[in-house]
Amino acid sequence: MDTLPDGNTEQKFRALIEKLLTKPEWTEKQQIELEMARDISIEMLRLAEQMRDAAADLETCLTLLKYAKVLDFVMSSLAARRDIKPQTLRVIFKLAGLTIDEAYPG
Repeated sequence: MDTLPDGNTEQKFRALIEKLLTKPEWTEKQQIELEMARDISIEMLRLAEQMRDAAADLETCLTLLKYAKVLDFVMSSLAARRDIKPQTLRVIFKLAGLTIDEAYPG
């Protein structure tokens, strides 16, 4: 059994830790997309509280589902580092009845 530390393994481990601890560099467009996703989550929370306090009707449930689908699309695209085409996001937001940030390109 080898009890001496392997310098190569330690170097790989340090590189892995460094990679995990570095914050991603977000473009201005991605930051706006992240802010719009945050706004959707706030609206979803408001709807969920409304549903909790009153009877949950079908329209509110479907609206919450639409928002969840849009939020899932934006967050999964950002997490995978896929570029979202501005026109695509605008159409998705329009179909869901959400507003686009005025600073968003396209």
